Amino acid sequence: MTPGAMWIEYDMTQPTKLIRRRADPVEVQEPSELPGEWENYVARFAYPARREVRRLLRSSSRLVDLSVVFPGAIYALAARRKPPEARREAISLIENGAPLKTVARLLGLPLWLRRLPPEAFQKAIEEDLPAGETFARRVANRLPGAPSHSAFWLQSVAFGAKACHEDFALWLADQSIFSEPGNPEQLFGVLAAYAWHSRATQTRAHNLIVVPWRPEIAFDTALCAAKSWLNRMRLVLQLGPGVVTDPWLAGGEIRGYTFVPLLDRTEILAEARAMQNCADQYAERLGDDRCRLFSVRREREHVATLEIGPHSREAGMLAITQLKGRHNMAAPLDVWQAAYAWMASQGGLRRLPPRIPPERHLDNDAWTQLMGPYRRRTGGAPWLAVAASQAVFDGFNAQMSDLARRGGVSSWLFT
Repeated sequence: MTPGAMWIEYDMTQPTKLIRRRADPVEVQEPSELPGEWENYVARFAYPARREVRRLLRSSSRLVDLSVVFPGAIYALAARRKPPEARREAISLIENGAPLKTVARLLGLPLWLRRLPPEAFQKAIEEDLPAGETFARRVANRLPGAPSHSAFWLQSVAFGAKACHEDFALWLADQSIFSEPGNPEQLFGVLAAYAWHSRATQTRAHNLIVVPWRPEIAFDTALCAAKSWLNRMRLVLQLGPGVVTDPWLAGGEIRGYTFVPLLDRTEILAEARAMQNCADQYAERLGDDRCRLFSVRREREHVATLEIGPHSREAGMLAITQLKGRHNMAAPLDVWQAAYAWMASQGGLRRLPPRIPPERHLDNDAWTQLMGPYRRRTGGAPWLAVAASQAVFDGFNAQMSDLARRGGVSSWLFT
């Protein structure tokens, strides 16, 4: 066997016992230098571990065999993952031809890791990787497509299990988003919290989810649903009662339609629910004084949602920037006519946008309450900031936009 063929040979078909059981128990003197092809193989491991990997391969042909059938085990030995006595015992088992399962258990490694190439082990192997037979069988069909993708893939699977559950880890493993390296905590932090809350039906944060995560969900659907959930949380944190008091234009009734300003989270969430639209995604725009929303009603029935914003060509003037019916469909003609008649009756259509957006702090108490159950189940969830702020949510938005780019997801939510 040559190192060049290893990716194919050990990927799915290696036996679970160490190979080349010796008839003669006398140790064979190993060469002091590795052949050139083995030096190339050692170079596929993380740089800090290479010296020790090289030493181990020089010390025993059994360890050479191990490096082929289970690169993660030789890496664990080289990285000193376990105490010295455990490593010595593992090497003794290897020399005596013990089953891989026994060696893996002693080193604290799930056996499914043997299917991964040396490139996968660039950082310390997580202690709490899923090790059940069901997970091992299912993850075997979701291995990374190329050795160069395997490190980020493994780190993401480990994070998915830690930050959510095994189903989410398997779902992540099945995605085509590992062609460039990244930080799983940054890229998948919000996505993992959304998936976890999708099943936590008794939590407040679950009630803000419109489309719950499920194992069969498409990547683009899940990412857009997670971003929508994040925006709804921002709405709850930023637009409490009394935070925004100026509707810009006066509400009123005209041609049988009533125009009702939407200024706080309760009113906006109710409008989004009644109209099945995206009014609940406007927290940032409303908080920055870039627009105002109005509910258009007829005899108490919600018929349209109106957005007022700066005129696109006339500086300092307000205009209708959107008017949508239920499910974001086009509003009827008579609603448009009523909206323009209502605008014509207003005396405050001239409004210069603020040079500096107003500073509206996010409600940290609400953030603590929303994330409390999740933090208790995930060791504090350090990948999510403890204190909510504009900068924190800007960071979440940037990370999710990067993930959308990697996954080829196109949506106005990420613009």
